[in-house]
Amino acid sequence: MYENSMKRIVFFSIFLVIFIGPPAGAVSVHHNLGVTLDLSDSRLTGVDVMDIRPEGTGELLFSLTDAATDIQVTVDGKAVRFHRRSQGISLTLTAVQRAGRVQVAITYTAVFDDPVPFMPVNTDNPGYGVTGTIQKEGAFLLAGAGWYPHIEAGKATYTIRVEAPAGIVSVTAGRSLGSETKNGKTVSDWQIDRPVRGLSLSAGRYQVIERSFGNVTAATYFFEDSAQLSARYLDAVGGYLRLYEDLFGPYPFAKFAIVENFFPTGYGFPSYTLLGSRVLRLPFIIRTSLGHEIAHCWWGNGIYVDYRRGNWSEGLTTYVADYLYRERVSPAEAREYRQQLLRNYATLVGPTTEFALERFTSRSDPATRAIGYDKSAMVFHMLRRHLGDEVFWGALKDVFHDHLFDTISWDEFRVAFERRGKVNLKNFFEQWVRRSGAPQLAFDRVGSREQAGRFRVSGRIVQKPPFYDLTAALQLAAGGKIVTESIRVSGRETEFEIFSAAPPEKMVLDPDTDIFRKLAPTEIPPAVNSIKGASAVVVVLAEGLDDSIAESADILVRALGLNKSKMVSEDRLNHSIIKGNDLIFVGLPRKTEYLKALHNRTDFDRTSFVLKGSRFDDPSDTFFGVFEHPLSDGRIAALFLPLSSQYAGIVARKITHYGKYSYLAFHGPQNRAKGTWSVTESPLICRWPLGHREKPGENPL
Repeated sequence: MYENSMKRIVFFSIFLVIFIGPPAGAVSVHHNLGVTLDLSDSRLTGVDVMDIRPEGTGELLFSLTDAATDIQVTVDGKAVRFHRRSQGISLTLTAVQRAGRVQVAITYTAVFDDPVPFMPVNTDNPGYGVTGTIQKEGAFLLAGAGWYPHIEAGKATYTIRVEAPAGIVSVTAGRSLGSETKNGKTVSDWQIDRPVRGLSLSAGRYQVIERSFGNVTAATYFFEDSAQLSARYLDAVGGYLRLYEDLFGPYPFAKFAIVENFFPTGYGFPSYTLLGSRVLRLPFIIRTSLGHEIAHCWWGNGIYVDYRRGNWSEGLTTYVADYLYRERVSPAEAREYRQQLLRNYATLVGPTTEFALERFTSRSDPATRAIGYDKSAMVFHMLRRHLGDEVFWGALKDVFHDHLFDTISWDEFRVAFERRGKVNLKNFFEQWVRRSGAPQLAFDRVGSREQAGRFRVSGRIVQKPPFYDLTAALQLAAGGKIVTESIRVSGRETEFEIFSAAPPEKMVLDPDTDIFRKLAPTEIPPAVNSIKGASAVVVVLAEGLDDSIAESADILVRALGLNKSKMVSEDRLNHSIIKGNDLIFVGLPRKTEYLKALHNRTDFDRTSFVLKGSRFDDPSDTFFGVFEHPLSDGRIAALFLPLSSQYAGIVARKITHYGKYSYLAFHGPQNRAKGTWSVTESPLICRWPLGHREKPGENPL
């Protein structure tokens, strides 16, 4: 049960940190970087001695935190003047220096004390605003924190030594040269031979366990309380390495490490992943998020993203990890996953939040995730369906082989798929990557006629502009048999006909959900994501509501990320407020007619509720359900019903992580039931009455 209650936490909290790869002809630099961490006052002291080939560059620009003080700079051993800039410093070179090699040394000190969210409410933006913090538990320093001098336009390799209090081990990208404790200090050494841009650093009181898989070292850096999990994690790393080396090619780094973080974020960096303690202990992480982060070592950290032309790596990694794992379970699991991707898009992306895939850079809210992850994954799925497995997986191998440690865009993928498949994919990428939106399809003028002992079903597939060109399966059920044909859809309308030996019973376009499209409202069951995607929400506090439950309503609003919401008491509710907004009822309202649509699905009162035949009447039980709006088509409503205040706040934090579900039941903090209301209507489903022989011109829709 706890597994399910936390899945969405991880789903929204794992965040890949990838960096644009070095441009051709860039400044070459090797950092000999030494830093000392003082956990007692959040201070870092650094000495970075850099061997630089300026390649003709007359001015070197170093990014460095604005909090840096006591800065001193030498060039070839001589102190020089420099200029402070916003988030960095600049240094002018002489003509002789820019033509050869120079040694630049920068010493500095800085305090990193961003407050950390030990109990975050909303996880849609996984950064939580934290870029750098040094605390008694350890250190967390993103590249963006400016914790070391970094040349933005440089090709950089590193030798790093981190000194910290005894027992505090440090981790970064690259290859570990070991750590040693003496004289009350622990020193960790790292070597990074591949040019990378931007390094992060983590430090904590880690127990380190390593295992070799061929030339790759797998390692866990866990706190003492989590050390017993190491064996399971290392076993899993070996399995994922075998899977992805078969699919893409050799693992591109010397190590893969799982590192425990002292506050609840999750990150993927080149050659390691950083997971908060709570996330690390969830049993399903090994089956899902761990593999996702390992896949990123090929896509995003092995091959870099050209952000100027769109971040392709999140969608590809979602497809070859999260989706592929479902596909390996069963076709039904894979189909359900694809259906959920379409629901996410339909409920979370609106006219004001829509944009083309080529404009996606990173996730910052539910809408950006639905485009950059979900739509992108479906685009790769459509490519695979169009080209076939041999071409699709072969092209990915080609991309990895040809572009390892290069910076690429969607264009390089298009070229590889075209070359392997011997096809022109210009139109495919134009409409799915460079155009915003999604096709909206429907049946029209469907009829059937018996001709010479068989039945001819004909009609049109219509779509709203902008029009897409696509190929979809048309499936007809008749007399216990299934007939399937491939239909090429284009323009405003596409005529079709399909034949069967028996009277038609049901016809479906795209029965396996292989096409990315905008779902119709009738195809989308009300769900938590429907609330998260709402444009205007009113939270209604029931009469006589316990004060602590009312306080949990504020937690619920923040957890759902509802920036445009307001709270009203039930006695202030009027027809205008109800009709013009999506609604969340907190506690059971006196006028239960507001909940008529929910009453049709389940039974509940102030002291109990029933879901799927199970009765919940313990004071620690909580219900959350999403349903049709009582007055307005196209809007939705929800009921948050804690039977007491005991766990109301805890459950309010968790609901956001169950985005695809329509209803939830909790016993204490644990999820005990969840599900999605059934959907039976679709503009792409046509049914005939049993035994009906349709006359010409009749329309079963």
